[in-house]
Amino acid sequence: MSRLSKICLASLRANWIYLLIVVVTYGFGCVLGVLALDYLKADQAGELNEYLNMFIEQAGGLSIDAQQAVKSSTINNLSVIVVIYLLGLTVIGIPMILLLLFVRGFAIGFAIGFLTKQKAWQGVILALVSILPHNFFYVPALLIATVASLSFSVLLVKRFFNSKLAIWPSFIGYNLILLAVCAVAVGASFVETYLTPYLIKSTAAMFGG
Repeated sequence: MSRLSKICLASLRANWIYLLIVVVTYGFGCVLGVLALDYLKADQAGELNEYLNMFIEQAGGLSIDAQQAVKSSTINNLSVIVVIYLLGLTVIGIPMILLLLFVRGFAIGFAIGFLTKQKAWQGVILALVSILPHNFFYVPALLIATVASLSFSVLLVKRFFNSKLAIWPSFIGYNLILLAVCAVAVGASFVETYLTPYLIKSTAAMFGG
């Protein structure tokens, strides 16, 4: 087993409880996002469906300013990571970290559920091409950032009761992990800008045909 594999395995063993909490929180958000569709009023659902139909009709001819799009996506992705990072530096950030993760999961669940409910199998395909590509990279990065943030925040709580507890090595590791996560988040922004629109256009053209 390589040194990197051993480090990853040891980290997983040490932080498995945080990983479990993070996955459950995000999954719970996704599930509630899907269930929230049942509470949409008929006029709200109809309005959203009209926007969706309009988007599908016009998607094939949409032109995108790639430079501006990747900039906007990068800012959006990194802003969430930075907030999670900053919350991890506080002893009171744990509930806010989990709340932020829950909201992200809720948004994803709602989007997937709406597309599937309104467009059946076409909605499944739309969800796959519009949501999956960049989130395939971004969501794992987000979960890793959240686990690292929770772990460090809990360490600060322990440090509060034990002033002899060293936090500097963990702080360095925390920063390195978040830097790596930021790099993945930027990569997800490029996927969202250059791959996702192409897949959406192709899918919209197929539906239109």
